[in-house]
Amino acid sequence: MKKYSQISNKEKSNLLQEFCEAISVLNNPKEIMDFITDLLTKQETIMVAKRIKIAKMLIIGKDYQEIRNSLKTSPGTISKINQWLLESGEGFRIIAQRTKRKESKKIKSEYSELKKLKRRYPIMFWPELLIKDIIKTMNAKQKDRIKKSIKNLDRKSEIYKQIDKALK
Repeated sequence: MKKYSQISNKEKSNLLQEFCEAISVLNNPKEIMDFITDLLTKQETIMVAKRIKIAKMLIIGKDYQEIRNSLKTSPGTISKINQWLLESGEGFRIIAQRTKRKESKKIKSEYSELKKLKRRYPIMFWPELLIKDIIKTMNAKQKDRIKKSIKNLDRKSEIYKQIDKALK
């Protein structure tokens, strides 16, 4: 087998196309899992899965420390994935968007539990309630200034998304 550096760009392109076609003919997660476990070692599979999870966590606004603690990965790996996302990362974004639908059912359940807690113990959520009340009293010009500030952030964390939603 030729080394990667010895393969022409045309051959590389053809190989990549064949690889993508091979994946595209698989019909369900079981077939894909069988193919990937045949193709990659267990360690390589875990590394690829971690990269996808890191990208998904970065996309939803998790910080490096949270990702590092959750996945036991190095800041360098997280930084590399973040750089890919900043430069392009469309493949990661597609995966994150399409798998988000499956996770949203679980999140909705957790969200309804949180709503119950907020109703039962409102004093525990006073900062959020205070911010919402402040937003209600703002005029349109003040709301626009806050919206512009939020849009200028690199990645929106959940609190910024909630504030943005409350401003609408």
